[in-house]
Order: sequence, then structure tokens, then C-alpha cells
Amino acid sequence: MSYDKSGPPTQSKIANPKSKTRMGQARLHWEGKRSPRPVAIPPARHIETYRPAQSTIQKHKPKTWAGWPATAYPAGGLLFHGDNKAALAHLLSGGFRGKVNLVYADPPFASGFEYTRKIELRKGRGGAGVVGKQVQYNDTWDDDTYLQFMYERLLLLHELLAGEGSIYLHCDWRQSHHLRCLMDEVFGAENLRNEIIWFYPRGGDGERQFNRKHDTILFYTKGDTWTFNYHDVLIPYTQKQLDRFDHEDEHGRFYWNVNPRGERVKTYLRKKGIGEYDVWNIGINAAQIRRVGYPTMKPEALLERIIRASSNPGDIVLDCFAGSGTTAVVAQKLGRRWIAGDVNRRAIQIAAKRLYAVAREPFTVWRVGNGDDEPREPPTAKVSVERLASANGHGPVVRITLDEYANPAIGAWLKQRSGENSLDLSDGRCMIDSVMIDPAYDGHTFRVALADMPAKQHEAVRGVYELPAAGEVGTVAVKIVDVLGGEVIVTARPEV
Repeated sequence: MSYDKSGPPTQSKIANPKSKTRMGQARLHWEGKRSPRPVAIPPARHIETYRPAQSTIQKHKPKTWAGWPATAYPAGGLLFHGDNKAALAHLLSGGFRGKVNLVYADPPFASGFEYTRKIELRKGRGGAGVVGKQVQYNDTWDDDTYLQFMYERLLLLHELLAGEGSIYLHCDWRQSHHLRCLMDEVFGAENLRNEIIWFYPRGGDGERQFNRKHDTILFYTKGDTWTFNYHDVLIPYTQKQLDRFDHEDEHGRFYWNVNPRGERVKTYLRKKGIGEYDVWNIGINAAQIRRVGYPTMKPEALLERIIRASSNPGDIVLDCFAGSGTTAVVAQKLGRRWIAGDVNRRAIQIAAKRLYAVAREPFTVWRVGNGDDEPREPPTAKVSVERLASANGHGPVVRITLDEYANPAIGAWLKQRSGENSLDLSDGRCMIDSVMIDPAYDGHTFRVALADMPAKQHEAVRGVYELPAAGEVGTVAVKIVDVLGGEVIVTARPEV
């Protein structure tokens, strides 16, 4: 691959003239290996629409999603709750075949661990920062089941990926050797661009082996051309390096150098840094993980590097193992269109909360296939709604008051902790993580017009809310999500 003197291209359509399919390529086999059976696509139900504050939309002036391929889904971010195999099949049937520009996949690692998160009641009357643990998900697999699971999803992702698209598959030492073989089979060994090592220097210190402090990210492309924004991921020169360019002529700044043949030549400053390496030293923000409440959350800096390198503004970025939603959050911040999904209900709640904080345009949540089970004893809540002629000198408003909230699961959880039985939970706000309000609920899709999502643990939801009341006020719906992930929607009409 040759470059002109101005340096590598800034983006897009890098060709590999040597690429050709290898004959006799090794294949990975396991008990029960089979091509995916035809997928019976279950219906996807539109359950929520999140609308940012009007001031946010006006400030950022969101771009229209020209060329959005979906006919089944509205333009805007898509968040799927359910089995990602069903969600990927939905996308294929909904017009996204060959339309996704970048895939980031952070699947289960088959670690054998049960991942938990810390639970803390919000401080206030009855909530005194009580800490416990809740199982987030179980990452235990046998090899045959795991490989078939991944094989079927990689084949679907290949169909969704655009001809010039890229995929980054995140794994660790447990399955990286197997997944490398699967990626070679599905995407072609000749399309491996990098085996990236993500080094994160933190955590425990083992004494029986070298410390395991890195993950592997396999970077493949769909074909011989792909987007790579070289200048967007340069390592900036240090001031000491810049000071070397202490001469200047009509071609720019330079320093005298000696080439391998021993000749004295000019080396010009033609770019802002040096190309990024395939070993990335990016720290893990432990404080952010505790604040968000998702144990395997990846740093935004990691996803920012991937998204900047392999997509352009307006491109579609897909993450079907969304977890806490970092990929979608970073894609939103960088002006990319995004699709994300997860089977875990708590993951969807966390992702939606983070996305609402950065969204510049509406996004929708869909339930497809089978998500994880709802709690056996759902939470209960009581709200009251009243229409006021005026408030603070302004026009009529509707006031929504959260009167009661209870979740039997939280009470049972506390009883398992010695010495915690006497806690006062009468102020239900200590249990609540977020409150969302739809002032014109149609009984099917919840459209968020107001969201109360305190970012800090010592803050509680307000519990009393006012919205403009233009005309007659119909059914008001309030959705409450608590610290254990329990959720409930209650409805009320204005008191006469």
C-alpha cells in the first residue's frame, strides 16, 4: 500500500490489492455445529420513546437521518430488549441488510463467574446508604454451547455489515483463540486487520502467574475496502518531539535526519502525530463503574477510539451486547446513528438512563423475543394528578405527585441482611432510581416527556412534578424504576 508525501489518507475506502480467498482454510468444529436454522421472527413491540428536553433539541439542532433504511422503525436510536439473535433477525427483515457501518461486539467471555453489582438505597428518611449485592448475570458456558451461540450471531452480523464496514470483537484469553477461528471462517482470514491488545493496569496482583491485565479486540472488515480515519486517532507529538523540527523552508518545518543508507535528509512535519499502535493503554474508571452500576462496563475512551477510527458522522453503529450502553452513548456524542440491544432488563434500564442524559434527538425502546423474566412480585405505586389553573404566574399546569412506592423484593432483600430489619422504607423515594412521565399515555407506548434521574447517590427523586397543561389532560402514566431494577407503570387522571 503506497502513500503520497502528505501521509496516509484521512478516512474511507482503503484498498488491499493482495486480498484473495485462501483455499484449504482450517475450520473450527464442535459437538452440534450447524448452520443457523431459519429464524422465526417474533414481533417487536414498541414500548418507549424518549424525547430530550426541547431546549436540548434546539441547542444542538439534530441532523435529519437522511437515508435511514428502516421501514419498520422510526429514524432515531434503537434500543432492543430481548435475545439479540431475534433482534438481529428483525433488523435484517427491516431493511438493515448491508447498511451497518460499524459493529462493536462485547459478548460473554465464558469466564465462569457470576457478576454482581452493589446496591445502595438513596439517602434520605429510611435510606442510609445501605449496601448489598445483586446478581447481574451469570457467565457460565460449556464450549459447545458458547461456540454455537457466537457462530449464529456472527453470521447474522456479517449479513448486516456494509460492504465497506468493520467489526471489532472484544474477548479475553478464555475464548480469543476460538473466536479468532470463527471470525476467520465468517469474515475471512484475509480480512483480519488487527489483533488489538487493550492493556488496563489495575486490579489484583497474582503470585502464581503473570498478572492478566489485557483483553483482545479482533478487528475485521467485510471486504477489501474499509473506513479508517487515520488522522482522527493519531498519537499527538510531545512538545519535545515538536521541538526537533527546528528548521523551515518553502515546504514547511523539518529536521535533519540520517536515513538507513547513511544519507543526510530532511524529515518534514507532515501530520499532527504518529499512527496509533495495536496495543492500547486505556485505564478503567472504577468510580464510573460504581456510579453506573454495571460490573463489566467498558471505558468511553475505548469506544471513542474505535468509533472515531472506523466510522464517520451519520454512519450506523451497532452493538448487540450493549450492557451498560457505552457504545450507543459514545456514538450519540460523536454524531453517529446507533442501534443497541441486550437480553438483560437491568442493562436496558441503565443504558436508557445514560442515553437520555446525552440524547440530542428522540430514541425508541423495543421488546423483541424473550428478555429476562419479570419479578414474581412486581412493585406497587400510587400517584395523584391534578390540573392547576396557574402556577408561578404561568399558564395552567398538571401536577403529578408520587404518593407511595413499595417493592416486596427490596423488603425481602433487606431481611436477609442481619441488623437491617428496622429500616424505615415509608419514604419510597429512597428505593427509586428514576421516574419518567408520559402526560398523554395511549396504553401501548410510553413516551417520556419528563425524566427525573438523579446522577448522584445521595440525591433522591423529587416526587412532585409539573408539566404544561395545554387543553384537556387525559391519562397520565408514571414509570418508576428502583435500585434493584424493579419497574412499574401506574396511570391516573386529574382529580375533579
